[in-house]
Amino acid sequence: MTYGVGRDGPPPGRRVAHVDDEVARWLADRAVPLDEVGLAAWRPALTGVRVLGVGAAAHGARELLQAGSRLVEFAVEELGVRVVALGTSEAGATGLDAVVRGVGAPGEAVAGLGGWQYDTREVVDLVSRLRDHNELLPETDRIRVVGVDPVRPALSVKALGGYLRAAAPDLLPDARDALADLLDTDPDARVLPARVRDAVVGLHGRMVAEEARLVAETSPARYREALEHAWILARAAEVACAPRVREPRDAEEAEAVPTESAPVLRARLAAEAVGRAAEASGRTPAVVFWGHDDQVRVGDPTTVGRHLRAALGEAYYAVAGLVGEGGTSTVRRRLIGAVRPRPKTLRLPRLSGTVEADLRTALGDEDRLVDLRAARDTGGPVARWAGAPTTTRRLGAVVDSGQLRGRIPLVPDREFDALAHVPRVHPAWIR
Repeated sequence: MTYGVGRDGPPPGRRVAHVDDEVARWLADRAVPLDEVGLAAWRPALTGVRVLGVGAAAHGARELLQAGSRLVEFAVEELGVRVVALGTSEAGATGLDAVVRGVGAPGEAVAGLGGWQYDTREVVDLVSRLRDHNELLPETDRIRVVGVDPVRPALSVKALGGYLRAAAPDLLPDARDALADLLDTDPDARVLPARVRDAVVGLHGRMVAEEARLVAETSPARYREALEHAWILARAAEVACAPRVREPRDAEEAEAVPTESAPVLRARLAAEAVGRAAEASGRTPAVVFWGHDDQVRVGDPTTVGRHLRAALGEAYYAVAGLVGEGGTSTVRRRLIGAVRPRPKTLRLPRLSGTVEADLRTALGDEDRLVDLRAARDTGGPVARWAGAPTTTRRLGAVVDSGQLRGRIPLVPDREFDALAHVPRVHPAWIR
């Protein structure tokens, strides 16, 4: 949720962080390259971390996607993480999970997520590599991919409907209309009536109560899969029936968003899905959570990171993927409010007065990662730099002209535990 966007820097009265010589030297000495050697040196910072959050400040930037993929693969190959949680549709990601376990084609599964943000060659390449990683491993050691966003549940509607028609058609009549209402539900669609939530949650409860019959009619594995789809749909129905609120204009308004509203409920349920995946794993870290910066950051109650920090404390570690200058692919909102359905290439100018500008001053044009927890613990000017109000660039799935040059407020070590500096980007390959 990118509120507070402006073209001329932070709001009046905010102190803008800057890099003095001591801070620049510390950053140059301590920032690690985003490669195998550099990330190995960063590994001690993750001691005791259960969930590693990897964010991206823009969806359609090739090098930012590649940096995120590199961090996900580092978590899998070097840290032993066995669950990759994506900030995308829970239902859609079930197809990705099947692919990394050897069933289906990566491109088709990525396209099934809905929305253009993940439907890029870079993401398809990562899914292919995770599938290759799994190929020679025993079942118990294979990577799982899960989605955590309780939206766009069409795949689960179809899967559960097929299962019930074959195994227990008597359970369908009471929920058929509600499932149909969820079939085409988009995150920004109209609020559905409460009867939809009641019917879908009730269906999940009946499936739990009738486990013995459903297992006998099918198999334990098929029942577990169907029950998972029912659980996904119950969560999607809660969000689809929750009241909407207007976009907050600033941090104060965001903090006051009602807890029962769709944005807060959606973030809380996504955090619960990440936590559920972590609880199922005895490893540390247990999960790498890859999404947009606005999901990963420890911000207002509409961010997943806020709820993960509340649940896990310092065992949640959030990395911001910062985008400098260059070009990106995104959907552009026109002045009259119309939105093009397909992303287009847009230029990102270099901005002054941002944390990205600070990092470029100290680190130049190399992709580097800065541990903000270490900066905080260092004290002195370095800690003051990490904790000072500044600005950053953050682009959502749909942007307007002002956001391309706009800056939003940021206190780095309040919202993130590390910064991944990607100074120059090019548009991602949208499929």
